[in-house]
Amino acid sequence: MLLLLTTGCRACYHGIPQQVESRVAEVTRTPVPVDVVPCVAELPPPQGVVDLRSVWELALANNPALRQAGAEVEATRGQVIQAGLYPNPAFVYNQEGVGDRQSPPGTIFLQLRQEIVTAGKLKLDVAIAAQGNNAALLALMVRKYDVLTRVRRAFYGYQVLAYTAKVNDDIVSDLERAVNISKRQVEEAKSRPETDLIRMQTLLADAKVVQQRNRVNLKAAWGVLASEIGLPNLPMPEQSVPLPEASPRWDEPAVNQRVVAANVEIKQALVEAERAKIQVERARAGAIPNVTVGGGYWYNSNGDRPGAVLNAIVPIPVFNRNQGLIYEAQSRYVQAQATVRATETHLTGNTADAWGRYLGARQQAEQLSREIVPGLEKNLKGVRAAYEAGSTKVSFADILLAEQNLNNAKLRLADIYRELWRAVADLEGLMQLDLDEPLISPECIEKR
Repeated sequence: MLLLLTTGCRACYHGIPQQVESRVAEVTRTPVPVDVVPCVAELPPPQGVVDLRSVWELALANNPALRQAGAEVEATRGQVIQAGLYPNPAFVYNQEGVGDRQSPPGTIFLQLRQEIVTAGKLKLDVAIAAQGNNAALLALMVRKYDVLTRVRRAFYGYQVLAYTAKVNDDIVSDLERAVNISKRQVEEAKSRPETDLIRMQTLLADAKVVQQRNRVNLKAAWGVLASEIGLPNLPMPEQSVPLPEASPRWDEPAVNQRVVAANVEIKQALVEAERAKIQVERARAGAIPNVTVGGGYWYNSNGDRPGAVLNAIVPIPVFNRNQGLIYEAQSRYVQAQATVRATETHLTGNTADAWGRYLGARQQAEQLSREIVPGLEKNLKGVRAAYEAGSTKVSFADILLAEQNLNNAKLRLADIYRELWRAVADLEGLMQLDLDEPLISPECIEKR
């Protein structure tokens, strides 16, 4: 018995962390070091320009959510192994008639019993566990795209705030030039009242306050991104990739079809439904009892001749025929089928919401960047030129209004960019596009 116990202990596997890392690397299709645990307390600032790919590679190597899902895959692999194991035989020692005058030791029985699994239960258990492993693999894929979406949203948010900070820097520089112009008009040419200079200086001071606030927001945005990566202490880089000049231009039918055809959540729900179907079969098979057979040896110390012992134990399914478990399994199967439909509906609704945000923000951004902002810049340039020339037709109120309109339009454009790129990240996540993967046409999806 000690030998058996020792052998069982030695069967334990100790390479689980490496297996988890390998599983994550396999599913994410990116090489990940399996023997390096980064020390976040001594991380150097990222070298060079930080782009989305470098950020994603850091997340693959460090995000704990991926490790959780990878460990769950390995746990279900253990369930598959366990489900395929046959019940162990049992050794039975029995001693009867102890203390009898003629034969004080009594009669000794030595038996070996084995439970025989009937109705294909073992095969069904393996099938159920295998479907559980498939579902866990798909759940890892779901987690991958969830993490990628969160990283994209955080990275795009960081890029937008970097753009906003640049806009504020430009506004401050522009107002500083305007203050110098007003100062010359007030102090040198004496063609304008001193109140013009004071009001322009006040506007500059307000812009500097906003500038400082946006720098704080930019640092906070990097902190959010670092947390999504899995390295909260990652230092902020000196520069990052600027926002793309144009957002993706997608076609709504192609987006909707890609979501339905490629989203792993739907595949996961289908696997769970198949698993529930097999569980119904397993519950029905459970109504057929297993048979336990045994054989052994008996000996009586009174001199009786020893003999063999044979027995069989068969439960009689009179009261318990697994009715409750069959009913539960059937209900779970109906629930799993409904979950497939609910998942499709949920994804369709999320896609419609993200598409609306994407399309509205894209149209606004294009109108602002192509028409409104250039027009306001041209207007401000003309008003300043007239003001600097000392025209009586242009007052400080005209300058102030032109400055405020242009600055508000630029900041509004930054807000729209934030909404636009969040919607882009959400749509990329719903379509489950990998980095640099273009949206293929519906015809290609059908061929696949």
